[in-house]
Amino acid sequence: MRQMNAGRSRARALRMVTLPVVVLAVVMLGGCGRIMGLVEPVSVFNPVWAADGWVYYLREVSSDWAELWRQRPDQGKAERVLKGPPQEADCDEGTGFSFLFAGSNGDVGVALECGWDRTELLSYSPDDKTFAPLALTRFLAGAALVNGDGRGYVEAPRECGPGGIQILADGTASEFPAPVTIDGRTFNLSGSDTGCQSIVLVRSPAAVGDRLFFITAPDSLGRLPLPPEVSPDDFTWHLTEWDGKSATARFLTELPGLADLAVSPDGQSVIAAVSSDDGGGVWSVDVGTGKKTRIADGGNAYAPSFSPDGKRLVYVEDFDRLKFASAP
Repeated sequence: MRQMNAGRSRARALRMVTLPVVVLAVVMLGGCGRIMGLVEPVSVFNPVWAADGWVYYLREVSSDWAELWRQRPDQGKAERVLKGPPQEADCDEGTGFSFLFAGSNGDVGVALECGWDRTELLSYSPDDKTFAPLALTRFLAGAALVNGDGRGYVEAPRECGPGGIQILADGTASEFPAPVTIDGRTFNLSGSDTGCQSIVLVRSPAAVGDRLFFITAPDSLGRLPLPPEVSPDDFTWHLTEWDGKSATARFLTELPGLADLAVSPDGQSVIAAVSSDDGGGVWSVDVGTGKKTRIADGGNAYAPSFSPDGKRLVYVEDFDRLKFASAP
């Protein structure tokens, strides 16, 4: 099976460590080495709050392929939508669910693993339960659409290592034509014609209208590809806003670690779900002032998604549960 995105890979590693402990506990409870029953670990990923009021997410048991599930925000009983990729998928080689993302007009974006080096993006309409193709492109780790014709931004690995943002248009992911200047420093967010020296770590695209938000680590400039002893947690991460057209962008605030982002429907705030070796939590950032407010703490947080009215949000905690919160 191909390498999963970073979140799913880390979840699988955790399960490999915890599963023997679970088995031992079951054996002890059963007595005399008799196993009374074994509950396989369940992981959840990438919730998307759709226009129909349901929260869609990927659910994976043990090392099986992920399935598409949904749940009401009142945390009622969850139900499976699809066990495997839809028939509308063009890719038929090693296909499995990879990640979900916010689609256009309240739809759900679905990414499929296509062989070893490609990703297929589709849009799922909860109203009529149909899928529409968006793109069949290189391997991706994330996506953010800006309108109904499939344009947007994607997160894709580069020759210099993971973490790069490209433009998605007409079913194709392509590099930004020019670098961007942030706080007086010029970075390349996609590939580079000058080698790795002009590239920084950048990830987690989130978009509304013509505005793109992402996180970047300026102190990674000139240090890519990362040696094995260096972790992304060793860098300082900044939430950044860019209109995607000008030559300059702006830092909004420093974040306490790696973060997944979601931007509110009105574009006034950004939610950053943080995971790091030092802990995690959820922050809300005012786009106008850059002021950040911690709205949830606890375990590592991933993949936030706003409700369609922007009043609530959902995210994943520690890869094993959905958490709901009120938006500031």
